[in-house]
Amino acid sequence: MTRQVPKHDGRRRPNVETGRVDLGREAQDLRGASERFPACGFVPFRPLGGGFFSWRSGQRNLAIRLIEAPKRTKAGELIKAGRTGLTYAPLSARSLWLVGKGLELKGEFGAAHKAMIRAEKITRRDAAVQLWLADNDLRRARVASSLRHYDLIIRTEPEVAGEVVTRLAAIMTAPEGRKYLQPYIRDNNPWLPFLLTKSIGQLPSAEPVGLLLVERNKKAPALPELEPTYGFLMTRLVAEGAEDVALDLYPLLPNANAAALNGVAAMADGKPVVGYPPIIWSFADTETQRANLVALEGGDGGIEFFGSPGTVGVAATKLIALRGSSRLQWQVRERSTNLQSSANWVATCLEGRSKGASISSVNLLAETLPLGKNLTLRMPGNCGLVRLEMRVNGGIGRNQASLIVGKLALLKTSPRT
Repeated sequence: MTRQVPKHDGRRRPNVETGRVDLGREAQDLRGASERFPACGFVPFRPLGGGFFSWRSGQRNLAIRLIEAPKRTKAGELIKAGRTGLTYAPLSARSLWLVGKGLELKGEFGAAHKAMIRAEKITRRDAAVQLWLADNDLRRARVASSLRHYDLIIRTEPEVAGEVVTRLAAIMTAPEGRKYLQPYIRDNNPWLPFLLTKSIGQLPSAEPVGLLLVERNKKAPALPELEPTYGFLMTRLVAEGAEDVALDLYPLLPNANAAALNGVAAMADGKPVVGYPPIIWSFADTETQRANLVALEGGDGGIEFFGSPGTVGVAATKLIALRGSSRLQWQVRERSTNLQSSANWVATCLEGRSKGASISSVNLLAETLPLGKNLTLRMPGNCGLVRLEMRVNGGIGRNQASLIVGKLALLKTSPRT
């Protein structure tokens, strides 16, 4: 029996031997399709390369319409376009994808799955096929298989990583999902930094990201590009009230300094204390409040705090794990004041029987306060974790109010002291 070849427009009949057709201006329009339809999930995949046949152009346009206006795309149209493509190229994964999508629209999910499996056997590099298989596995609670497909998509088509990572972030919110993600938390995973950074920015809470790293019970991957991400994660966990997760995570981070949690020093041996804010000092750097390290006489290190006129805010923050009753000690080395300006330490209990209790120091910008003398502030009692802040009121004036603090230390005291 002779196979019938579908008829084509005589003006653009493809060469059967070469499979090419001259599209003229339409070729230029086709090359710009990805720019005209940036929201189309499948457009960037380019599984067929840059040289499209005329029927491939039709398939591409149909795929775009399926994404842009799915309700206006009929199942029969997809199946017909896919089968037509298969008559020209029996090993076309994209044609099988169209057939599978059409069958899916008809509710024939088993047949659709078979079409996608056939497409994957032709090539595992068609991201549209892999995405369908991944999402289908996820709907069927086959998380491990789903993740293998997502992993393959990101590795073969990095430009669509954002779409896939959005799905991975959603998986991360479930304890069972985090368990399946554990094998991908490793140094040699090229998309790990993107996953963590995007998930922290996308999810309503950063806690699932922290738990993903904590539940591994291993050191977090030591990648230079992840250093700012770890810092951002720690800061967000504390800001959201997930201090318990932050404290569990901190020792697992690659450059964590465990001793920093139990002290207040900003410098050690003439160098800044290494770690992640706010376990180490977190300095504001805005137009209104800011802080930075300064060198003091005798090799001591101090902190300089600033507050702009007409503003009140936090110039620096640090978490402290208390071991019994404690007092904060410091010296004011220098200060520059404005009318009604002020600077106060504020210690707030985050964990313990006195959770929520807050204690403030005297005004460190008061002219009556002696310079170079040891001053102290009792930390909240019955408290295991304290947030220490320097709040600066810039007062009224032209210049910033400022002060330099040195000799910072945390002293153990008796409960009655």
